[in-house]
Amino acid sequence: MKNKLRKEALEKRRSLDCVKLSEEIIKNLISTKEYKVSKNIINYYPLKYETDTKVLFNDKTKKWYLPRVKGEFLEICPFGKIGKGSFGIQEPKTEAINDYTKINMIIIPACAADRCGYRIGWGKGYYDRFLPLLPKECLKVVLVYSSLIYESIFPSKYDINADMIVTDKEILII
Repeated sequence: MKNKLRKEALEKRRSLDCVKLSEEIIKNLISTKEYKVSKNIINYYPLKYETDTKVLFNDKTKKWYLPRVKGEFLEICPFGKIGKGSFGIQEPKTEAINDYTKINMIIIPACAADRCGYRIGWGKGYYDRFLPLLPKECLKVVLVYSSLIYESIFPSKYDINADMIVTDKEILII
């Protein structure tokens, strides 16, 4: 079922005005008190049709980190020099960190999500394996276009739900 929803969502994304919708999502995210108080944030570098988060790196009041694929896992690096990495994704070329205790927020990409905070990613499970390594207080935020919110995405026992979903139309606190 998830693969069918993923395929449907990916197809639907291609018809959206992702630039305009991304701007609305980012505007909604930065308006939240949760974003304003977070100082150390893991962000992602977007693929085509994903919510474009690159503008966030310009916020110099935050310390930014990026994930990098290493084998079956994600490692986290300070934002700095980037280049093509696994799957053609822009990844950091900086040294990975091992201490996640100061991370306040992680911004997670999604193909689709539901109102319970569950998301469909690319199906590799990188974020679901990584999220348990973060401090319990770290806010998990999913950015997704409002038209890709489903009634249910049929989560598995391995899926970890977000604490907040931000769309172009609303902010959901889970």
